[in-house]
Amino acid sequence: MVHNGDMSTASLDEFVGSCWNDHATDPVGVFDRFATGVSLVREAKHVPAFAGIVVHVAGEHLGRWQEGLDILRVISGPPLVADSAEGRALARSKAVLELCLGDRKAAEQSALAARSGASQPFASDLARVLAIASAALAGQNRTVEAAALFEEAMSLAAYGPTATDPTARALAVTANNLASAFEEKKNRSASENTLMVRAAESAREWWGLAGTWLEAERAEYRLSSSLRHAGDAARALEHARRGLRIIEANGADPYEAAFAHEQLALAHKSMGDALSARRERDAMAMCASKVEDADSRGFCVEELVKLDGVLAG
Repeated sequence: MVHNGDMSTASLDEFVGSCWNDHATDPVGVFDRFATGVSLVREAKHVPAFAGIVVHVAGEHLGRWQEGLDILRVISGPPLVADSAEGRALARSKAVLELCLGDRKAAEQSALAARSGASQPFASDLARVLAIASAALAGQNRTVEAAALFEEAMSLAAYGPTATDPTARALAVTANNLASAFEEKKNRSASENTLMVRAAESAREWWGLAGTWLEAERAEYRLSSSLRHAGDAARALEHARRGLRIIEANGADPYEAAFAHEQLALAHKSMGDALSARRERDAMAMCASKVEDADSRGFCVEELVKLDGVLAG
């Protein structure tokens, strides 16, 4: 049950923040912390953040669906009201793990509970659940199942979410994360390449609706990168150019422009155009030199060194 007490929100926030910071390098260790984290969930408003990290680590990183559900059930009792934003968030989190377990009936029941009192259609809640479950299954190399759930989520979204519908942003985030995860995977299969590009295309579409110009531009970066990894250098070049045009139309931020030129260089390299790749590399260096924040400028320089290594290969 949700615990009563005087622990501040900051304490729970700090716990969740530390879990997010550490989960990529030590998911098992972070999962083991959750037993302690439960004791910090003392108010209903703590539930969504805690449930979110539990689902991500138990699902996408570890595939420990049932154990994740067991943790969520510990925080399910009073004073958490089921028909509240927090109650719906918890029900949605349960639905994700139930879907990953293969219990479609339970997942749909939880998704229905997540809809209680909500203004969006049921397709909105179910699409969000399916998309997050898709990412979790992909993280466990269950690509065929992940692709099926992702396509089902996209089909459900045909009802036409508006920019303020949380489904639009959820689909954008999930699609971007899917594409990014597949890019990092070595020896991708043909089906994984297809899903990677499909996810990157969807991320661009949904960020175009739900995001700012910055998120749309970064989605072009992701799509360019995914296309290049899939072997489609020509389309990668096209979307890298689109990203740069968005940046130039919105103030030409040098940090963002540096990475647009990086993508252009890599696309040209993939197409065998060494001269153009070098030109874009030099443009990246020029933009990096104009970045005012020292840490950001340092990161640009680090990536420039990596690019030099690729171009020299």
